Amino acid sequence: MFSACANPDCKKGFDYREGRLFRFHKAHRASEAPPNTHSVQHFWLCGKCSEEYTLAYEGLRGVVIRYRADVSDPDEACRSVAAA
Repeated sequence: MFSACANPDCKKGFDYREGRLFRFHKAHRASEAPPNTHSVQHFWLCGKCSEEYTLAYEGLRGVVIRYRADVSDPDEACRSVAAA
């Protein structure tokens, strides 16, 4: 469970009244058992960060944070939030 904004530069405490919640299915190798029953990870961006950023799941990199304007361009630089 998360307790703060997923933006590594922010870390504002979670507030259900603002921001955006993200849910990703965590990938795992076929030879491995899933880490939990549903293999789901939850992340939250605070209101201010969600205006400028979004989160995306990228294969073996895991969850990354991207500028919202760069969402359509997969080659733009992004930072890892959680490993795959």
